[in-house]
Amino acid sequence: MSWLQLELETNQVFGEELSVLLEEFGAISISLTASSDEPIFDEDAENNTLWDKTKLTALLNSKCDVDSLLIKLHKNLGSDAIHSHKIKFLKDKDWIHEFKSKYQPIFFLNKICISPSWCNPESEIPTIILDPGLAFGTGTHPTTSLCIEWLCQNDLNDKIIIDYGCGSGILAMVAAKLGAKQVFAIDIDEQALNTAKDNIVNNGLHEKILISHPKNIIIPKADILVANILKNPLNKLLKEFSSLTKSGSDIILSGLLAEQVEECLVVYKRHFNMDKPVLRESWASLHGARH
Repeated sequence: MSWLQLELETNQVFGEELSVLLEEFGAISISLTASSDEPIFDEDAENNTLWDKTKLTALLNSKCDVDSLLIKLHKNLGSDAIHSHKIKFLKDKDWIHEFKSKYQPIFFLNKICISPSWCNPESEIPTIILDPGLAFGTGTHPTTSLCIEWLCQNDLNDKIIIDYGCGSGILAMVAAKLGAKQVFAIDIDEQALNTAKDNIVNNGLHEKILISHPKNIIIPKADILVANILKNPLNKLLKEFSSLTKSGSDIILSGLLAEQVEECLVVYKRHFNMDKPVLRESWASLHGARH
């Protein structure tokens, strides 16, 4: 059976609405990605989760009348919702195998392995089973790998660690596997918390890791705080992070573009002795110690 792939150029305003409508009109799968080199969305927009220029890709049955579908989309959302579109014919393939082949075990400094459930890495080093999902964090993105490598290079034994903005829970699980005494996985997104909880339970780490919204838990001062989020939230959280750390505590910040580093350093130097940034591709991570 052949398929139709419909690519729509849209923006952060209409991306979710188009997804919902396409699903209602019979789309088999839908994905949203940046359609330019823009690496992150506009952080200043409240509850914004998409890029300013967003590409929506929908997989449709080959018998779908795409012209009629586009008319319906325009009728429901207006002419501004879709900037352009492309249609491709796709031959049938094993889509599950295609998806799984893109995700293989990742090894970090011979200290930790992150593996999807369908692989058997046959490794003697600690392994975390983690499938790609809705919450950010599988270890492939430079910001995540930079944080994991820092955790691998430092002594975590008997340390209290906070993973602030935990997403999938990957950094919390790495910390627990590498000897942390207690880990707090914190996020404000309910989907992320649910995903992190499932991942943590599946890896048998629920006794070491507490998962919570920051408003629902009293968090002790940490020996290490890691936050892989974005520039604006990081800058706004300086006071919070200062209160969650003590003299000499380590802080690892990531989710930053290289050109955003200086601004973040200026903010955090108020309460932390900050090291030089570690750069990878267009991304960066920062390490500091509490004054």
